[in-house]
Amino acid sequence: MSEPWHKCIDSELESVEELMMRDLVSENAELTEMCQYVISSGGKRLRPALCLMSYGAVGGKDMDKPVKVGAAFEIIHSATLIHDDINDQGEIRRGRKTLHKEYTVSKAIIAGDYMFAMGFRLLAAEAPQIVDYIVEASASMGAGEFVQKDFEHASSVREEDYIRIITGKTAKLFEASSKSGAAVANADSSLLEALGSYSFYLGLAFQIVDDTLDVTGDPNNTGKAVGTDLIEGKPTLPVIYAMEDPVHGPELIGLFEKPDVTSDDVAKALELIRSTDAVDRCLARAKELADQAVSYLDDVPGSVYRDSLIKLASFIVSRDR
Repeated sequence: MSEPWHKCIDSELESVEELMMRDLVSENAELTEMCQYVISSGGKRLRPALCLMSYGAVGGKDMDKPVKVGAAFEIIHSATLIHDDINDQGEIRRGRKTLHKEYTVSKAIIAGDYMFAMGFRLLAAEAPQIVDYIVEASASMGAGEFVQKDFEHASSVREEDYIRIITGKTAKLFEASSKSGAAVANADSSLLEALGSYSFYLGLAFQIVDDTLDVTGDPNNTGKAVGTDLIEGKPTLPVIYAMEDPVHGPELIGLFEKPDVTSDDVAKALELIRSTDAVDRCLARAKELADQAVSYLDDVPGSVYRDSLIKLASFIVSRDR
């Protein structure tokens, strides 16, 4: 049995966890409790992992620096999830109540803002030269959310619109994580850009699989009920592909355009999507993007870290959670 993709950075990922819990301690006990509630709910930690593996792949030796940078990225990512859940009125995240449901909306907004501040502080203190990467990624996330809002419940959405959305929502932060890891190892520009491109396309593949799991996933694995994106009217790729189907597309369009959907509507929409080739098309598209990501590693020197980046691409497209 082959080793898991993260084997070479397991101890560093543990250090990331410890640092986040330690750094998110406030003078206010409830604020500390809320931040640690978010961090302790788990997650794949892909952003710090990409930072760590990119650092190692270009020859970085002192893992203390990318641990701090990776922790900063994960704190900032977690802050975006708090605000996303409020914006989407989400109730479950990683199998637990979302922060604003466990506490209150107003307190959750404050906790998210606090985590943004702490993440940026940690990043600026450790590696000020890479702050531009996270600023660019954060700006892209905001822009992506606006595009997504523009196409909620809109059957006119196309695949290229969806790619714009997930570029900001996911891919740019993946890219920034890898480029930051390479940058703090003083990698030359060609390696830095190669690793950034790898992570960008990996991020696109990751989000397509994530959105497909909203249709096909097991809630016990994914930590959320299937059909959540449909309830929120989010224009995901499975929906876009299924709406193109000549047989089932017209009925799905009618359901997707409804501003308020019932549980019966969602069940019917899921049935319609699964009756088309949308899921297979999504997984094939994700595999294509993951292969494109791996192609950017051709000029990266061989190492356990490069091997792990290749394994990660395979994991991304075969996961069930």
